[in-house]
Amino acid sequence: MTEAPGGPVRLAVLSSSTTQLLTDALGKELGACGWIIETWQSGFNQYRQDIADPASGLFLQRPHIILLHLDGEDLFAPYLTNPFRNGPEARREASRNAAKELENCLKVIRSRLPEALVVLNTICLPPIHALTGLEHHSPLGITDLAWHYNSELTRIASEQPNVLVNDVAALVTQLGYTRWFDPRLWHLARCRLSASATKALARSLAALLRAWKGDVRKCLVLDLDNILWGGIIGEDRMEGIVLGEEGPGLAFVEFQRELANLARKGILLAICSKNNEEDALEVLRHHPSMRLQLESFAARRINWRDKPANLCELAAELNLGLGSFVFIDDSPIERGLMREALPEVYVPDWPKDPSSFRLALLDLAWEQFGRISLTEEDRSRTAMYQAEIDRRELARSSSTLEGYYRSLQMVAQIGFADQFTTPRIVQLIQKTNQFNLTTRRYTEAEVRKMMISPDVLILWLRLSDRFSDSGIVGVLITKQCSANVWTIDTMLLSCRVIGRTVENAFLGFACQILKGRGAQELIGEYIPTKKNVPAANFYRDLGFGLSEGQEGASSLWQVDLREKQIQIPEWITVKNAGDKPHA
Repeated sequence: MTEAPGGPVRLAVLSSSTTQLLTDALGKELGACGWIIETWQSGFNQYRQDIADPASGLFLQRPHIILLHLDGEDLFAPYLTNPFRNGPEARREASRNAAKELENCLKVIRSRLPEALVVLNTICLPPIHALTGLEHHSPLGITDLAWHYNSELTRIASEQPNVLVNDVAALVTQLGYTRWFDPRLWHLARCRLSASATKALARSLAALLRAWKGDVRKCLVLDLDNILWGGIIGEDRMEGIVLGEEGPGLAFVEFQRELANLARKGILLAICSKNNEEDALEVLRHHPSMRLQLESFAARRINWRDKPANLCELAAELNLGLGSFVFIDDSPIERGLMREALPEVYVPDWPKDPSSFRLALLDLAWEQFGRISLTEEDRSRTAMYQAEIDRRELARSSSTLEGYYRSLQMVAQIGFADQFTTPRIVQLIQKTNQFNLTTRRYTEAEVRKMMISPDVLILWLRLSDRFSDSGIVGVLITKQCSANVWTIDTMLLSCRVIGRTVENAFLGFACQILKGRGAQELIGEYIPTKKNVPAANFYRDLGFGLSEGQEGASSLWQVDLREKQIQIPEWITVKNAGDKPHA
């Protein structure tokens, strides 16, 4: 977004029915997460008029986020009123027309508000209607209206930038239509959402928007006994714990399968358990029904120390802030101690019945670990952290720091932003905090706009070494101020590669490119936050001179590229991924 992190977020809500209660509930959900919301609400079923009128409140407010909530019963009211007159082709045509109208609305919005995020929704039609019994025994029906329309939404979202789809149809299925739709509210206020539906939809939208902004957790920390298996390993031994392919043990197997899926989305798993370590490791290594293995976990603390202290050590080992963690434990006492000692850590209540674990995890994952894209780096994140353990072992065995760097055999590949690397670039911009010199947060639409500007250079850095390929871990955005002066708008590195002099190689290579474009002076900006202290001395250490502000505070730093060369460390091999930006 264009405003500073933590600034007001302008939200516009348009709908085919009354949604004031939803708007209020969404504001409360986001407010509880620290968002400052300024809301504009369209009138009842006025979305077409407000989108068509360039002077409407929608465009005067210039929202960052537009919620365009359309209900299937409004879109296809004639087919529900008299479903006996329309065959399959007419229904397909109706779905295409509704989707086409929506697409035209998006084009108008995009032409006037090119950087705004638009949130659409899937639809669900009443499961019981006049054709019940005939739906699958005649050419008549209404179910396929929703199916075709929802399919068109998927296409629209894939073809247009900065569009998200909230799966309302899935929420209706989960809650049940009779609990979702309140006929009394419909008759009194033209509101289709019950109190339960309003709460579920607001929570779902808040999770989606937090995922879009990168406001999500990164690591799930798990107890072992009565969480990954039933029973206490120190008392029941491996042959006595509850974990298997049938009966009560199957609940733990299904829970572990879902945990594995969470890891495949790029969420780190860690262990924090009071146990004898060898007893626990025996299960992880040898139990035939374990779906998670030792290598499934990025880090572990299995001992008899208090769990808050252990979790702090995990945070230091993984180089993550405490606000990145979620902690699951079967003991209410342990959960209470964690909440009291480390309030930044999210500690959910947890069901006693293992049969509820899997669904509880899915609910938790959507709320705290939301994803709207999946990158190559996400898929291999746990392996990357396992490789970091190997690097630390190598560092301990190396006699000098330079010897350690050389033994890593680092290769940095640097290239221009393009359509393939943009999702990862945006992901890093949204979530990187520690080595991030300005912590500016840009949306995908804003990055794509900068990509085509001749005055902006966006570079990415991919790092590999003898242990693993870390994927794209760095972003550098520079902007031309005058004929021979450029400024660093954004420079960041993933916390996983801090401390290996990669930042020096990145900027050194970028300076070579800038000099080739006529740059004589480079200005760097540092904007301090609570989390980016590791980047505070970056410019000074590279020989930049302080030109405005003071060290440790918001400041500008300058270097004359004609006199000063930013050296690329000789232990890092730099490869150019291309001389020109890709189309």
